[in-house]
Amino acid sequence: MRGPAFPVVFLTLFLFSCGESHQVEQIDVAVPQGITVPEAMVYIPAGGFIMGHVDDPRTEGGKAVITDAYFIDTFEVSREQYQQFKPEYSFHPPQAKFPVAQVTYKEAEDYCRAKGKRLPSETDWEKAARGTGGGKWPWGRYFEHPNNGFSGFIPEPVDKRNEWISPYGVYGMGHNVWEWTQDWYGYAGQPQAEKNKFKVIRGGVTQTHLTIKFSPTYHRNWMEPTAAFNFLGFRCARDIKPE
Repeated sequence: MRGPAFPVVFLTLFLFSCGESHQVEQIDVAVPQGITVPEAMVYIPAGGFIMGHVDDPRTEGGKAVITDAYFIDTFEVSREQYQQFKPEYSFHPPQAKFPVAQVTYKEAEDYCRAKGKRLPSETDWEKAARGTGGGKWPWGRYFEHPNNGFSGFIPEPVDKRNEWISPYGVYGMGHNVWEWTQDWYGYAGQPQAEKNKFKVIRGGVTQTHLTIKFSPTYHRNWMEPTAAFNFLGFRCARDIKPE
């Protein structure tokens, strides 16, 4: 999915008002004729975006990257959705729409494959989260702590917070749970012993016992693929094939 650098072409944006004090810049995307967007997925068009940040050497460094078009889930996979795939998975009924958690990389991969999808690459995930303008946050406005009922210490329903959608209209890409991606965590100068040991996870919050912080769209976290935690879930993506 990743290609060479190119002169950045910014798509036409329009302002979409949502929430009391937020304006989320939405990218006006025209789905090409002959392409049907699957239910609960978003069409991400081919083209370029800014990936990484110049001040973070473990990212792509703020380079322009080209992708093919693809689909990505509008929401993180919920607990009730995952239970339909794996009946032995249990959860407290009021949390049915919370993002699924405590699943390993392989379990997430198996779910996506069973749905005719795949886990997103880092490139897929970051483009869907930040759009074409190189935004630091998926939403238009950032608060150190939103003070609007979101604690950060427990997740929320996957379809909540339409004021925090990404420029492509994707939910939960900066505050709910960390999400598995396809890629191995690597960077320039990485010790040999660390290579192909961790998978990249994206989009959660960093926290201590007292504070939370949202993660920027370019932030790369990592986790052993056998790990399964209550702060770690996933969403799926899908390549676009000619109809």
